Amino acid sequence: MSPVEQNAGPGLPEGPYELSEALVLAAGLVPPGRAISYGGLAGLLGAGGPRQAGRAMSMAPDGTPWWRIVRADGTLPESLSVRAAPHYRAEGTPLKGTAGADDGAGLRVDLAAALWAPDAGARTLLARLRAGVGP
Repeated sequence: MSPVEQNAGPGLPEGPYELSEALVLAAGLVPPGRAISYGGLAGLLGAGGPRQAGRAMSMAPDGTPWWRIVRADGTLPESLSVRAAPHYRAEGTPLKGTAGADDGAGLRVDLAAALWAPDAGARTLLARLRAGVGP
């Protein structure tokens, strides 16, 4: 079983989905050490945009890897950056601006190095999510 299937495959609930639910489920497909922008995540579903993805991450249930979904410049709000830092370090996420940032402030994900490109399994699941987003 692939990591994608372990994360969301068989456990992917049947649609229809509210957009925020689909965005949270899509975020769960992003593997450790990888990241995508809020707008990029919404783009994979073909619905919503950065604001909707940011809101979905802010309301996501425990266990959602919200720290893997960042602004287009690789940052998070400072309060979230501090909370995300241990996750980034544990996962080996490529970062920029780490000098003197022991508390996590000022961290920036190096999106050029960390950008998630969904594999075939993830693309299949994303298509299921996209098709299940309700009106």
